[in-house]
Formats: sequence, C-alpha cells, structure tokens
Amino acid sequence: MKRSSRLFVAALILSALAHALTFTGGWLHLPSKASEPLPLQARLEHLPEIPVPPPPPVKPAAAPLKKQTVAAAPRPVISDTLSPFPMLAPVAETPANTEPAETAEAEAPAPEPIVIADAAPSTFMPERAAIKSLPRRGRIAYALYMGTNKFEVARTIQSWETSADTYKLESTSGTSGLASLFRNEQRIFRSSGRMTEHGLRPESFVSSRIRSGQTNESTVRFDWDKNSITLGSGATQRNAALPAGSQDILSFMYQLALAPPPAGRVQIAITNGTRFENYALDVMAEETLLTPMGNIRTLPVKQVRREGGESMEIWLAADYRYLPVRIRFIGRDGAPTGEQVVTEITISD
Repeated sequence: MKRSSRLFVAALILSALAHALTFTGGWLHLPSKASEPLPLQARLEHLPEIPVPPPPPVKPAAAPLKKQTVAAAPRPVISDTLSPFPMLAPVAETPANTEPAETAEAEAPAPEPIVIADAAPSTFMPERAAIKSLPRRGRIAYALYMGTNKFEVARTIQSWETSADTYKLESTSGTSGLASLFRNEQRIFRSSGRMTEHGLRPESFVSSRIRSGQTNESTVRFDWDKNSITLGSGATQRNAALPAGSQDILSFMYQLALAPPPAGRVQIAITNGTRFENYALDVMAEETLLTPMGNIRTLPVKQVRREGGESMEIWLAADYRYLPVRIRFIGRDGAPTGEQVVTEITISD
C-alpha cells in the first residue's frame, strides 16, 4: 500500500474516533484481548409438589352383620363428609368403609352409593335422672375454618326450639368472605322429634345442599313403633332396622349436651341422611379451650377413626350447658379438613 493510502486510512480512523467522542462524551473502550468472565448468578426455586395418590384403604377383617344393602344415588354426590361444606375438604375420592363387612358394588359407576346397614343398639342410654333440659330457645354462631389455619370460609348458625315434649333443631351453613366468590353454597340440616325421659328421640331429619340454584336433599324417617328407619333420596330410599337410642348427625350433639357421658367409650347409632352406622366415641378428660368468647372449660368427645373413613371431634362447653362450641372434621387420610368454632351463644328460657 502506498504511503498516501496509509495516511488516508489513518485520517479516517482519527475522524471516527473524534465523532464518537463528540456524541458519547467519552472515549470508546475497545475490547481487551482477554475479557473477565461475567459473574454467575443462581436462584433457588421450589419445584411444584407432585401429588402422591393416597394409599388404598386397608380392608378390615370381616365381622358379622345382619344386613347391608347398596343402591345408587340419583346424581353424583361430592362427598359424604360430615363437614357442612364437603367441597372445601381436600379428601380422597376413595369411598369410605362404613361397616367392617363385605359390600356389594353398585352397578352405576358415577354416583356414590347410599349404604344402609342395621346398626347395633346404642350403649349411650342415659337414665331419666341424668337428663338435663335445653333452654326453650337458643342460637349458636360459628366461624368455619378450612384446614388447620384460621382462614374463614363459611359461617354456621345452629338454633333450636323446644316445648314440653317436642324439639326442633336447625343448622344452616353458608360460604363467606373470599370463598363465596368462588363457590356460593348453603348446607342445611333439620331435625325434629320428641323430648322423652331418655332425651331426644328424632322423628324426621332432612339434609339439604343448595348450590347454583340446584338443591340436593336426603330425608330420614324414624318409625319407633315399627323400629324401622327410612333414609336416602327420592327413589333410592331404603329401610333398615332402628335400634334404641338412634340419633341423626345434628340431634346427637344435643343429646350429649342433655346427658354428658362419663369418661370412656360409648357407641351411638347415627344417620347423616344417606348413611346409618355406629359411631364409637371416646369421651376425654376436661380441657380449657381458647375461643373468640374467651377460655371455656370443655368436655372433648372424639369419634374413633376407622381406616379410610372420615370422623369428627366435638367439644362440649361445661360452662354453657354442655352445648357444642367446637367441631373438627377429620378427612379419610386422618388429617383435619376444617373446624367450626363458636363466636356467640344466645339462649332464652
């Protein structure tokens, strides 16, 4: 290359550098031969939990049972849990075993079966002298929490009215707060019957679930003259033998309030509208319970859990006529799915 050409190229480079200095306000830094490596950055993130299916329920040893009939319900049921809002309880879809005996399979695959079995007589048969009396009218308000945290998902009102020889009980639950934005649902239990020397003797029980304008309802009729119980929904209603001392899922809590049992184990035949079975209950030692109403002396009564089955636990307030002030619901895996805790008690004689 000629000397004049080299001078011309050098002049162009110097001109480019001058323009760069004018527009950037500083010198252009050319890359060095060996650039330093960029620092590494790392961040730990939790991987999403992979759901693990629950183990299959262990089939208990067969035991003698008088009779057991299985019939398909008219439409699918979300769950047969004891909770007022079964859809909020994260339980497995495997049906619970209701009695330690072989069960015939229903032909319809989708609906959950209605299980009816002859339950043994109750061992909880208080004498006349042990029976207390309910106030003529009363009302208990509860907040319903999901799981073991204090996130309120619903509110429940239980109320009653009695006369000299009759009673009426009602429990109404409705979603509240953020839960009502995602699922607006009501659950209603009604129990009515006679006041006797042995306490409550239910004659009628109704369980209703209202969701999206649709109502699913199960009814129970107690025929004490024929010692027969009829339960279920619509055409799927069936009959079973009615043992002495039988209760429904609402009345039995107030039966315990009328005659608090001593520490130990008792059994009560109970129906929730679609099932009729024995509840084995362990009566525990008294404990003090912290509630929105303050510290309350209570008598815990806990249902004995069976493998693969749901259960419940109740705390009866010794300072408030042994009325139920806390109810905890246990899922099929043995973990709490929710609980309702008293917020207010109103009684009128």
